[in-house]
Amino acid sequence: LKFSEDLHLSSTEVDDMVRKSTNLLLTRTLSNCLQNVIKKKNVGLTKLVQIIINTTHLEQSCKFLEEFITNITNVLPETVHTARLYGISTFKDVRHAAEEEIYTTLNQKIDQFLQLEDYDWMATESSEKVSDYLLDLIAFLSNTFAVFTHLPGKVAQTACMSA
Repeated sequence: LKFSEDLHLSSTEVDDMVRKSTNLLLTRTLSNCLQNVIKKKNVGLTKLVQIIINTTHLEQSCKFLEEFITNITNVLPETVHTARLYGISTFKDVRHAAEEEIYTTLNQKIDQFLQLEDYDWMATESSEKVSDYLLDLIAFLSNTFAVFTHLPGKVAQTACMSA
């Protein structure tokens, strides 16, 4: 707040300036960076899960950020002209985008596995040797589901059901 000391602004104006700057930081900078990571080709499921976890924590921390701004500016949030932080909705939007990308990526990966091998799904005789293709598919699914244990239950369930 040192930068505003010589500007002769009221505490409400300083509070408004701090909240608007914080909103710009959250919405334009952080949110855009996360959205760009999500939209990258070949972003891994692990990275998407980590984005969901991080945005959940960031969303929960927004109330503490609100309190911090209130404490340093001494302007109560109930004041009529107090700007609100958009962090919660911003992080929810990013989290939903990551969830959608998980569903899409998981389905694409499974489709790739199914198209890789010309596996005879209707074989009448069993082979003595287990298919390396099926072992790879099972390993991928095991690793993916292990990563999903870090997701909120509803997201993990939806991802598994969509596959």
